[in-house]
Amino acid sequence: MGQNNLQTIIEEIEKRLAAIHIELVDVEYRKESEGQILRIYIDQDTGVNLDTCADASRTIKSLVDEEELYYDHMEVSSPGLDRIIKKEKDFIRFMGQEIDVKTLKGYDGPRKLAGVLVGYQKEALSIKNLDKIIDIPFEFISVVRLKPDE
Repeated sequence: MGQNNLQTIIEEIEKRLAAIHIELVDVEYRKESEGQILRIYIDQDTGVNLDTCADASRTIKSLVDEEELYYDHMEVSSPGLDRIIKKEKDFIRFMGQEIDVKTLKGYDGPRKLAGVLVGYQKEALSIKNLDKIIDIPFEFISVVRLKPDE
């Protein structure tokens, strides 16, 4: 399956979930030891419970099957306390929160950073680490996660 077709399916999943007031956070589609895995991470203002996951699963299963997206296992769950932040609205939503950032090899700085998210632009994000602000271009970021309260 091509990436374009997968992206089209993800966009339709997002629309269908939005219609029942569930946010699509992320999709993982990859081969693992148990076979081909389709993981759907969802969120909701009121939180995610088993009923929310079941509703989401019922809503998207027919689409995934109609589009003949092959999988051995489909999982629908909350993104967890250390959720990945990818979308612009999430960077805005979590402004002022502590995050962990992993950078790519080409970045002229540490591979792992932690700090408070203090800025977001289309091309970079800014974190406050100790008493300094660090701007990291998105082209050098591999993953951004919320840092759970300890």
